[in-house]
Formats: sequence, structure tokens, C-alpha cells
Amino acid sequence: LGFDSISLNSLDAVSDRDYALELPVIWLGNLLGTVLTAWLMNASRLAPYAEKAAGMCQVKAEDGLGSLFVLGILCNIFIYIAVESFNKNPHELGKYLGLFFGVMVFILSGYEHCVADMFYVSAAGCWSGDMLLRILVITAGNAVGGVLLPLCRGWIAKN
Repeated sequence: LGFDSISLNSLDAVSDRDYALELPVIWLGNLLGTVLTAWLMNASRLAPYAEKAAGMCQVKAEDGLGSLFVLGILCNIFIYIAVESFNKNPHELGKYLGLFFGVMVFILSGYEHCVADMFYVSAAGCWSGDMLLRILVITAGNAVGGVLLPLCRGWIAKN
């Protein structure tokens, strides 16, 4: 196959579309993994940590959907920065420092990550229709935050 008749942009669009179609499966796999991990934790000496998870769930349950969405966006902006730092930094130490600081900032800032929140909700046994809605809103925020900087970079490169 020659690439002369296929533009690289169309290849990117196909891979982006394929990846987008895989995301619900990935999301469900993460949900299953967090439920299983929380169940294992609660079956061990770490079970008392479920109380801390319940406190975190209470904060999420009392927060507004708009706030959760924004905190989800901010989380994945830092995750994007962490991953890009790892992928683009030519220095080994710089790769890991970029990962460390990107993840550390999102955690210490109290931003929302859907997979982490799936774990907290599972560990606390706080699943409800309302909590599922909140996890979906956080997921949407994470998705927006994950594409925001790449879209801005693309726009800047074109202009």
C-alpha cells in the first residue's frame, strides 16, 4: 500500500474515530476494575479506608454538576501535561518529573478523575443513579480536558 493516495490527516481521523469507539469499552473496563479492587480492599485489613472514601463521596454528592465538570476538565489538562512531558522530554529524569508533578498537582488540587472516583464510590458502597450521573459528568469533563490542549496546539500551529 502506498500512502500517496491517502492523506495522513484521514489516517489520523480513522484512528481517532476507532479510539473514540473504544472509549466506552475502556470506561466499562475501568469501572469493573475499580469495583473489583474496592471489593478486595474491603475484604482486607484496609476496609476501614472505606470510611474515608465515603467522606469523599459525600463531597462529590453535595457539589454541583457544573463544578464537577470543571474540576474534571482541569484534572485532564494536568494529566495531558504529565503525559506530554513524559513523551516529549528528551531527558530521562525530566520525563518522570513531568509525570510526577502533573499527577501530583491534579491530586493535591482536588480535581476530579472519573476512574479514581469510580474507586471511591465503589469502596464506600455509594453507588446510586445520582452518583452515576456525577461520574458521567466528571467523565465528560475529563474528555474535554484531555482534548483541550491538543486542539489549542493544533489551532496555534495552523495560525
